This record gives sequence, C-alpha cells and structure tokens, in this order.
Amino acid sequence: MAKLPPIEVRAIWAKDELNKGKAHREKALRFLAEAGDGPIARELRSAVSKRGRQPFGATHRWWDIGTENDDLTAQGMGYEDRVAELGARFMLHPRQIEEAIAKYGNADEEIRAIDQSTQDR
Repeated sequence: MAKLPPIEVRAIWAKDELNKGKAHREKALRFLAEAGDGPIARELRSAVSKRGRQPFGATHRWWDIGTENDDLTAQGMGYEDRVAELGARFMLHPRQIEEAIAKYGNADEEIRAIDQSTQDR
C-alpha cells in the first residue's frame, strides 16, 4: 500500500483564513510562513504572491457551502433555515449562499452523470 502524503494543517488553516476575507490576511500569511513545502502551501504562496484579484472568498467556497447544506438537509432542516444558518456560518448574504448551493448542485449532477457513464461501460 502506498504511503499517504502528510496533511498540511498549517496550509489548510491559511487557506481558510484567506477565504474569510482581507481582515484575516495577516493571520493567514503567518500560517503560510509556518507551513511546510507541500503542494497546498506552494499553491497558496503562488496565489498570494500574484497581483490583482485573489482566488479566495465566497465565490470559491461553494463546495464547502454545498457539503454543509447536505449535512443540514440530512438533519431535516428546511431550506430557508439552512440558507440563514449557512449565511451566518460563512458570513455571506443569503443570495450568495443560494448561488453556492446551485453551483454545488450542478457539480453534483455532473459528477453523478460521469459516474453513471463509467458504470455503463
């Protein structure tokens, strides 16, 4: 069995802080400085060093929002309550949450279609 790569905890924490917004950037950069030289850390360092719009924030958290939505749905929470809960958790406007849920739903459908086509072979 192949050896699993080490988990880059500090790099993951840095990415989470970057997704929280500009106010958390300094903390994220500290985590990134302490991170090793793994693939996630290298990717984050490359993204942070570039000028212009950074690839972090609400539009890039749709997968996290979608999986959290699935968990809340499994717990029996209604749609409006889920949107409010996720908005509070991710500090986003309800419309942004709805867009993230829709994007996740589209990706989920595409994944299921791919899985189905590979099973049919």
